[in-house]
Amino acid sequence: MAARRKSRKAVKPQYVRTKANSRRNNASSAFFKRMLTVLLLVVALGGIFFGLHKGMDYIGTLLFAGNPAFEIQHLIITSDGRLTEEKIREYTGLSEGQNLFATDFETIEENFAQVSDVESVYLERQLPHTLIVKVKERVPVACIIGKEKRVYPFVVDRFGYVLPPRQSAKNLPVIKGLENELRLGEEAGNPDVEIALEILAICESTDYLRKYIRITSMDIKYSDFIDMRLEDGARVRMPRFSLRKKLQNLASAIKIAQDRGERYREWDLTLDSPRIPAKPY
Repeated sequence: MAARRKSRKAVKPQYVRTKANSRRNNASSAFFKRMLTVLLLVVALGGIFFGLHKGMDYIGTLLFAGNPAFEIQHLIITSDGRLTEEKIREYTGLSEGQNLFATDFETIEENFAQVSDVESVYLERQLPHTLIVKVKERVPVACIIGKEKRVYPFVVDRFGYVLPPRQSAKNLPVIKGLENELRLGEEAGNPDVEIALEILAICESTDYLRKYIRITSMDIKYSDFIDMRLEDGARVRMPRFSLRKKLQNLASAIKIAQDRGERYREWDLTLDSPRIPAKPY
């Protein structure tokens, strides 16, 4: 009988895959354990910080906002304009007997932001019983007249905010040629109005400019210049660039003309020239 030949085909050991799978399972298990630990730590720290925050708020309330030692006994309210103390108390909701630290300054400032006449408000606590409120009102610097001779019953302050009409504004410079509508308590929203207001601000910035350049009106309807009229009736073609330099040159030219006893009915500042072209009366 022939001998049975044994197969020499190698059989792959199964333990290699088993060990590899085991290592991967162990690694995954360790990773998830670490992530769970980190998550629990974060939650625990969050809870601790939340508790500390609430605890500090509670302690702060006891020491300050809920402490009768800081009751308002002196409420000092001032305004540099037309707003009365009664109106300011109404806007702020403040009164004697309230707690100094229970008053929310941010809320008070937001309430004043809705009042078109108010430019800014200053609030200060003076321990232990005094609260100071100082209101700075917007000051009108110009009137507005539309392009079609329609008179807007408004004035604007130096920032271009539209204010309610007032009798004292009748002698203010007039800005003409405005095409867009104006809304009370909002900015005029016109670049040429901003330039006109900047011209007025520059003229008021020094005694020298204020003395020699007295503006009565500015027409912004022209594209290449602003038609500016002075108190003596003179017309000035004012460009929209190099404003301070142009105004200083104009003031110097007017001063020289006055010293010579000369009067001019028109000045042209749109040209880059060492001498300002002018037309005499």
